[in-house]
Amino acid sequence: MRFDRRTKIRLGHLAFVVLFFAALEALVASGAVSRLVLSRPSQIALRLWEDLESNELQLSFVTTLKEVSIALSLSLLIGAGLGYAFYRFHSFRRGLEPMLVAFYSAPAILLYPVFLTFLGQGSATVITMAVLLGSVPIAINMAVGLSGIEPIWRKVGRSLNATSPQMLFRILIPAATPILATGFRLGLTFALIGVIALEFLTYSGGLGRLISWRYFIFDTEGVYSAIALVAAIAILINSMLSTMERRIRGRWS
Repeated sequence: MRFDRRTKIRLGHLAFVVLFFAALEALVASGAVSRLVLSRPSQIALRLWEDLESNELQLSFVTTLKEVSIALSLSLLIGAGLGYAFYRFHSFRRGLEPMLVAFYSAPAILLYPVFLTFLGQGSATVITMAVLLGSVPIAINMAVGLSGIEPIWRKVGRSLNATSPQMLFRILIPAATPILATGFRLGLTFALIGVIALEFLTYSGGLGRLISWRYFIFDTEGVYSAIALVAAIAILINSMLSTMERRIRGRWS
């Protein structure tokens, strides 16, 4: 039986995952790795199955999903709007972009006590910090992507008497899709990390709080069970972004 290249790649990924978890299972079962540090993958899978039927994990999952959805939406809106403003107004970009880059080069997560003081221990602090982390890479990549388009494309739009919205959505954005997609992927990834990290630090709720609590009571299997669910959310978001990127490329290629 012959397989195409994509099928071979998927089979290779599957084989790697199976071998990886089999090696972990053998290491923990043999005692080479302490069970306080890592549980057997089979036990983690059983615990995850039990957790999926528990109200504790379901409530935490709903809280995190709500915060992630709001943070991702706001990051896209603010980042895209700011990036377009950078592209259109060069003086505004020269004045603000260096400060954003300097702010982002520092560990922005350390500012959470400030927002905790003003917004309190709850979803508002988590979402605000996540939006700060997620919107900056989207804005910068959008400005870079739109500014780096070949001048010929703008000339084509002007020769066809394209309006500003038509120029933006039918010419500029399709031409800058690779860089825009990279910025969106980075921004949404950082927003997701921000939500989980702030939940963990502020102990405000969601899967981050659940991981923190289980860590402090030495519930190793429970920790990895919650981490597995976070990983599933990240994979789902990444798959959605990849699908969206392929459709955009297919529509405007």
